Amino acid sequence: MPPRPTGNVLIVGAGPTGLLLAGDLAAAGVGCTVLERRPAETDNLTRAFAVHARTLELLDARGVADELVATGERVGGLRLLGAAALDLSRLPGRFPYVLVTPQYETERVLRERALAAGAEIVHGAEATGLRQDAVGVDVDVRMAGGSTATRRASYVVGADGVRSTVRKALGMPFPGRAVVRSVMLADVRLDDAPAEVLTAGASGDAFAFIAPFGYGWYRVIAWDRRHQAADSEPVDLDEIRDVARRALGSDHGMRDPRWTSRFHSDERQVPRYRAGRVFLAGDAAHVHSPAGGQGMNTGMQDAANLGWKLAAELNGWAPSWLLDSYQEERHPVGVQVLRGSGALLRFATVEQPWLRRGRAVAAWAATHVRPVARRLAGAVSGIDVAYPAPRGAHRLTGMRAPDVPVAGAPGRLYRLLGDGRFVLVVAANDPAVTYLATKRWAGRVHCALAGGATRTTALVRPDGYIAWACDETAPDRRATAIREALAQWCGRPEDRPAHHRERPARPV
Repeated sequence: MPPRPTGNVLIVGAGPTGLLLAGDLAAAGVGCTVLERRPAETDNLTRAFAVHARTLELLDARGVADELVATGERVGGLRLLGAAALDLSRLPGRFPYVLVTPQYETERVLRERALAAGAEIVHGAEATGLRQDAVGVDVDVRMAGGSTATRRASYVVGADGVRSTVRKALGMPFPGRAVVRSVMLADVRLDDAPAEVLTAGASGDAFAFIAPFGYGWYRVIAWDRRHQAADSEPVDLDEIRDVARRALGSDHGMRDPRWTSRFHSDERQVPRYRAGRVFLAGDAAHVHSPAGGQGMNTGMQDAANLGWKLAAELNGWAPSWLLDSYQEERHPVGVQVLRGSGALLRFATVEQPWLRRGRAVAAWAATHVRPVARRLAGAVSGIDVAYPAPRGAHRLTGMRAPDVPVAGAPGRLYRLLGDGRFVLVVAANDPAVTYLATKRWAGRVHCALAGGATRTTALVRPDGYIAWACDETAPDRRATAIREALAQWCGRPEDRPAHHRERPARPV
């Protein structure tokens, strides 16, 4: 059993980012509370509907991917513009597609998991300010009825969106700019459903996108260069129909809008994801264009990176550098996503005719030249996200861990992830190595024998990335290397004298 946690975490925001984080912390035995200003009755008028392959792998490790997949439609290719389509069917792993399902379904499965694991979710609770000291954070909370209270936690995570109260309370800058204005959204019925699950198109002055949104509804995103109205201006369905006809060739019989909105899309990112005992994740830390469907996925991957690190710290065995690695690993990913989604947006909305002609050629190359197409699919899906590795490290260090077979139950690697523990996948059955993992680092590491022929031993982090690997075959040298890796990543072994509290330095 893992040691009793020495503190708790308060999460502000019960969107997908906050809910995944809450489930991870609770599954690792850490007390956590989620504050959500929305009432418990969750509406389904949410923007996100794409769950990418890497996010599905993370959900698979947590045992909820199959349930979520059953709620939506699998799309094996993303149509960019015209006849150009990005093939996702060649992606490695169990999920070579993007799942199209409303965000409320993602929130539902994550909420149920978090509650089952023991997390507390308080609805109608709005964080209004915070103060932190050397040992904790006080958060001011206003309840729906008007009462106020102060909650204290060891750590706080702001997952409260683009207008984050937590970020503002920290005085954290959010530099960036608006990249597209007057984007229209609508949920409508269609008399003539598109032939493809996801439909996108652009002309010189118009862009439109249609996706199914459950129960016969469709989400329409439309943009008109000719009419750049303020966010406060109402959206008229005739305007959306006109844009769709210009961009797609048809409005598909749009009717009966139940909800419309107009917004502008920003590209912004905080310089630091951590300020003392307070962390930012998801849209509170970075926001970008909706092109590529990256927002919700990037936030959930932030949560997967942060959760096990907070759990390790509160369970008393984290290396001293571990919490700082959240900034070092996830901030560069945020930069990449901002650049990538911004490039896709500008690609779709170029104005000059000669650039539009070049766009068609570029779209063809991006989807037909295999190395380019593979790189683009890996970036959009999140499969190719990797973290920095120290100089001289094994080639696999920092890379996404494939869901390799392992001997015995449960049969594959990702079924061993999800409870906050590392997995040591060993190439050979060695009792000395098994003792290291299961006894000296008890409660922190699973030990699994690789299910196929390999000479590589790998230590896989709880978020499904490879912390360390080696190809050493000599038993003594392999055991020594494993012992050093476990000490580096998993802290002081259980049988080390308690007065030896020093933590290993981070490899450079």
